[in-house]
Amino acid sequence: MKVIAVTARWDAESRTWWTDGDDVPGLCCQGQTVGELSDTVFGLVPDLLIANAVASEGEQIEIELTAE
Repeated sequence: MKVIAVTARWDAESRTWWTDGDDVPGLCCQGQTVGELSDTVFGLVPDLLIANAVASEGEQIEIELTAE
């Protein structure tokens, strides 16, 4: 099974969590809480992986979200 690592970072100036998902082409999002960011990441990543031919439809992929 393929594992995709996504790192969430805190931006003190904007007071938001954000990620650019180094392993996920096109992923760039933010949220007021880690939970909000997590919902967005887990909603976007599967579609972005398929759209960028990193994964195929129906392929099982583990997404690891780490907050720093």
